[in-house]
Amino acid sequence: MDTIDKSLYLQAIANYMQDAVYVINQRGDELFYNNRIERFEPSQRKAMLEELRSVFITGRPSFDKYKKYRTVDHREVHMLSTVIPIKREGEIVAVCSINKNITEMAHLLNKVSQLQEKIQSYCGSSNRLQNGTSYDFSCLVGESPQLTRLIDKAKKAALSSAPILLTGETGTGKEILAQSIHNYGPAAAQPFVALNCAAIPETLLESMIFGTTKGAFTGAENMPGLLEQAGKGTLFLDEINSMSLVLQAKMLRILEEKKFRRLGSHQEAAVNCRIISSTNIDCHKLLAEHKMREDFYYRIAVVNLTISPLRERREDILLLASYFINKFNKVYGKHITRLSADLENLLLSHTWPGNVRELCHVLENAVSFSDNEAALSSAYLPDYFHKQVLSPQPNAFPKTTKQSLPQTLDELERKLIIDALTASKGNITKAALALGIHRQNLQVRIKKLNITKSVLFSAE
Repeated sequence: MDTIDKSLYLQAIANYMQDAVYVINQRGDELFYNNRIERFEPSQRKAMLEELRSVFITGRPSFDKYKKYRTVDHREVHMLSTVIPIKREGEIVAVCSINKNITEMAHLLNKVSQLQEKIQSYCGSSNRLQNGTSYDFSCLVGESPQLTRLIDKAKKAALSSAPILLTGETGTGKEILAQSIHNYGPAAAQPFVALNCAAIPETLLESMIFGTTKGAFTGAENMPGLLEQAGKGTLFLDEINSMSLVLQAKMLRILEEKKFRRLGSHQEAAVNCRIISSTNIDCHKLLAEHKMREDFYYRIAVVNLTISPLRERREDILLLASYFINKFNKVYGKHITRLSADLENLLLSHTWPGNVRELCHVLENAVSFSDNEAALSSAYLPDYFHKQVLSPQPNAFPKTTKQSLPQTLDELERKLIIDALTASKGNITKAALALGIHRQNLQVRIKKLNITKSVLFSAE
């Protein structure tokens, strides 16, 4: 056993090492290596050999030097490289390169850096995270006439102390607008306090707004309400249409007299905060159904701002999509630069019942599941979106045909791919570009859907 060449032992060990090892002699012959070295691109392997040969001349070792290589399948590999001369009787007879793979560590450090940048961007504002807000007018993305007019009116309203009522469907961004108004006005440094009236039971809502005095009811303590906590800032009452008529009457007195009393107290205190309210139901409908007091409505809606639903300002959809993709690229460490053509068409054709919030959810889902592709495609849309948007329209298929959702999606995908291949005369690269996906991805789908040349030619 002692007669066995030691290099056999070393080679067997090297093949299981995490580090890449390479040894050459003065002529450049490979004395020892493991298979990982062979995965580098030829040009990069040649550059590494040149560096090793230079050590025969300089005799100088280097330790933990950062290197970036590319593999034969075009992946980036980050290495810490140590190069040392091997001497025998004072003469350099070989040079050894030991490369520690730190690719995963580099990715992790990159994500940490992105998170730190995100935190710093939030903390960079003098108001954000110090007054209870996260948004300003820069977060209202779009260039539609409706949004432009709304922002102009909101900025003017922000400079006064008049009560504001925001009206808009669920998901249109009423709280974002409320925070933007607060941060644009003279009280931007003061607190912004928000309360969702629909989420709080009626029995607790009054005490949360007005505060309590010890002994007012069993277990009551001296607690300031939101009117006091808001100070000279803003109290935002979301979904104020959920407030009972009795509580509306009490709020009316506050708006008119600028005074309030804690529950169980006889002492009045001044109201210093501005009140912004919101509703997702048309107030004229609430008035007609006697669910809102008329005098209360006129007091909370001195300024009335209406946010148009997303379906009425379609020119904002792709701008919002770009904004959300940039946002989620940082969160999930992706590098998406654009939407594929088919995804753009789908986003523009959808009615968006959930408005901007729904668009945000759809794109976060898509970005989080996407591969490292430059163009985001419809393949990564959430299942419910496929069901709503990509399902066939009435009479699109014979009524006698009963297909499951996966079958319907496969049929639609098959048709889109055949159309793209037909238009490109069978050129897979051009077809993949038109579909907004990688060539390899298209080849996988062609095989999965059993699209053959005969099918392609019959479609022409």
